[in-house]
Amino acid sequence: MKRFFSAWLTRWRHSALLRRLGVLTSGTVLAQAVQLLNFVALAKLYTLTEVGVYSVFAAIVGTVAPVALLGYDMLIPGRSDEDLGPYLKAMLLLLLPMAVLLGLLAMLLSYGHAQAVGLWVAGTVIQRLAEMHNVRANRFRWISVARLAPPFMMALLLLAFVWLDVQGIDRLIDWQAGLTLVQGLAYASLTLPRTVLFTRHTMAMMGATLRKSVNAPLYLMPSNLLNLAAYNLPVLVIGHWFGPELAAQYAYVLRFGFGPVGLIGGTLYQVFYGFLAEAARTGNEAMFAQFLRARRHIGFAALASAVCIALLYPLGFRYVLGESWMTAGWISVIFAPLFAAMLYLTSQSVALNVFSKQKYELKSQAQYFAISLLAFGFAVLFGNAWLGFLLLSLLGCLRYMLLLRDINKVLVECKVIAS
Repeated sequence: MKRFFSAWLTRWRHSALLRRLGVLTSGTVLAQAVQLLNFVALAKLYTLTEVGVYSVFAAIVGTVAPVALLGYDMLIPGRSDEDLGPYLKAMLLLLLPMAVLLGLLAMLLSYGHAQAVGLWVAGTVIQRLAEMHNVRANRFRWISVARLAPPFMMALLLLAFVWLDVQGIDRLIDWQAGLTLVQGLAYASLTLPRTVLFTRHTMAMMGATLRKSVNAPLYLMPSNLLNLAAYNLPVLVIGHWFGPELAAQYAYVLRFGFGPVGLIGGTLYQVFYGFLAEAARTGNEAMFAQFLRARRHIGFAALASAVCIALLYPLGFRYVLGESWMTAGWISVIFAPLFAAMLYLTSQSVALNVFSKQKYELKSQAQYFAISLLAFGFAVLFGNAWLGFLLLSLLGCLRYMLLLRDINKVLVECKVIAS
């Protein structure tokens, strides 16, 4: 055992990828633990119906916020030094009209939290810009801060509401949206380079940098939108046709299942993005080899996560949240294979961005959206939400198998793995 740990520590010291993974994963795990405790508290403090209202709001902002910048933010790690300043400033200028437009759209649709949508989107996107800049600079301690800030902010807000006896889920939504904007501004002011704000960049310079990134609105934004719509659509469908109580149960499966798996997968994605982009720029074959070894280890972790979810989640929902939340536990069992596939493939799909093969990502997300529509279309048609859960899990696993085939094809074409 001592020899094993000694070998592991030696590998850790000599692997830049493992060190980056360790810093960001530790922050992510802590952030996710706090967030899960927040949702336990939310379930205890509010009724199932109120949790359903909160879940619908979260589904709306979770769909629109990540695509507010048309996908340009995703390409920040690959920008050259001379393009970085005007590129970031162009996105900051794009942010304000997009946030206002989304808020007005929500208002026109008579949504009760239209102002909160605009504030939340603005705060989330500002933080996202700074976070992707930190990915480019490999500043993973600051990325960990970005992971930790939102759940701790929500925890403090819930404590304040309990202490001051503030009632109503609507007030929680409004306060959290405002604090999200404050948090985003603070994070950006601490981490974005001063040259972004104080160096003069002409509109022509900013436009030129955006034109170099035409794949963002053509492929990345539609891909991301389809993915988010497919992810959040079931919450909206269930809330409308099967009631807010079942929507809350499904939303908690997303929070406790898709949420941690997606966040860990997203963390690995960000680390791999910076690492693989550097390897591609420099042609470093040793870094390519580290990437290939890491993907094998992630496969074992994905299988272990599926087993743990299937065995532990039903018990967790029952004994932590109570008998009324048992439905969420059984939904988690159905989705366990999908969680494993998601964890394994999310991090590897970074290769599609690094090697400019975003068309495969768009195809995969279109499949995901079609699967979500098909699964819950049948659920509504037959009046059975469980049919939708089962179809989404089975067809989702098939979709990830097709994505793995495309990723391997790209890696062979780019000579990262042998044919």
